[in-house]
Amino acid sequence: MTNRHAWGAGCTVLAEGVSESNAFGVEFLATFVVVFVVFACYEKTKYDQYSHAAPFVIGLSYAAAIIVAVSILPVYRML
Repeated sequence: MTNRHAWGAGCTVLAEGVSESNAFGVEFLATFVVVFVVFACYEKTKYDQYSHAAPFVIGLSYAAAIIVAVSILPVYRML
């Protein structure tokens, strides 16, 4: 049996110079944006004619949250 962590597979840690509070803040804001968009897309009282685009908008916001979070702060790095 080999040690998977010897190659760094599947183990993520904070990058050097990144505090736990900074990492938490970035993850919190990215998660907030995605959850807000999901709730906004499935709210039925307004903009019902655009409900067919909800999966696209959710995927786009998810991709944007990942790109922005990684570009602002390199939260994770592989060992």
